[in-house]
Amino acid sequence: MNFALLAQASAAVAESSADPNSLEANLSMAQQWLQGLYDWFIKFWPKLLAAIVILIVGWWSTKFLCKLLMRALKKTKADPTVLHFLRSVVNAVLKIIVVICVLATLGINMTSIIATLSAAVVTIGLALKDNLANVASGTLIILNKKFKIGDYLETEGLRGKVVSINMMYTTLCTYDNKEIQIPNSRMTNNNLVNYFVQEERRIDLIVPISYSSDIDKARQVIMELINTNDMVIHREGRRNRVAVDTLNESSVDLSVWIWCHSDDYWICMEDMIEGIKKSLDAHHIQIPFNQLDIHLVEDRTKDPKEPNRPKELKERVS
Repeated sequence: MNFALLAQASAAVAESSADPNSLEANLSMAQQWLQGLYDWFIKFWPKLLAAIVILIVGWWSTKFLCKLLMRALKKTKADPTVLHFLRSVVNAVLKIIVVICVLATLGINMTSIIATLSAAVVTIGLALKDNLANVASGTLIILNKKFKIGDYLETEGLRGKVVSINMMYTTLCTYDNKEIQIPNSRMTNNNLVNYFVQEERRIDLIVPISYSSDIDKARQVIMELINTNDMVIHREGRRNRVAVDTLNESSVDLSVWIWCHSDDYWICMEDMIEGIKKSLDAHHIQIPFNQLDIHLVEDRTKDPKEPNRPKELKERVS
């Protein structure tokens, strides 16, 4: 649109009211301006119509794609907070693309606008790189199903049950009801132990017995306890056993393997530890404890008339 002609036409109308002789010239100028406006509208109409169509179709497609994304992510049973966040991000990105396409269809030069937006995105990204890393890690956790709510995890010496996976943090709850918030980037970059990702787990116990105790009898006592426990799994491929593990300085260490369901792990382990101790005591199988024996030897090279130094030392030590 020629805005200069519009200004001239307005000035001409003002002058015509004062000078009737210039009325014809002013009407001719106004006619030229209207003709220019009409020509511009005829040329611009197809672009405007295409831009409206792109805007309507793009907006509808954005909603449709967001719904498909939500349906797909809901099947992963991800945290609702993360689902809404991802939906918002995808919705915003798609709408920005639609707006850029509309402006480009209208003939607006997008080079400078895109350059400005790119510089702003880079600046914001550098300022919030740690937060963006956490958000990206949270997205990877959901998509890769590395762990889920309800799993019992260990990372960096911290243990707890996953209670929520948010945009930036994963929250663990310990058994003494403490909450631990860990940035998602640390959950993806560090070693992670998931204790309950499998349906079955093996309990590993070390049971020390004294050297004077009968190993076969101790094995029999422990195996009887294992075979009578309802939480223990007895089937092929899940071997429960008792074997000598280490010959220590003051004990013979027995290695005990017990298979159970992951949900019964803690209860089964507590029952077996208590049951093994009571069963070994009932069969008079000693579980040794750390002790130090001191033997004093009398020095026979000294004069017999001198006081009994070893006896005095023994009394002092005891």
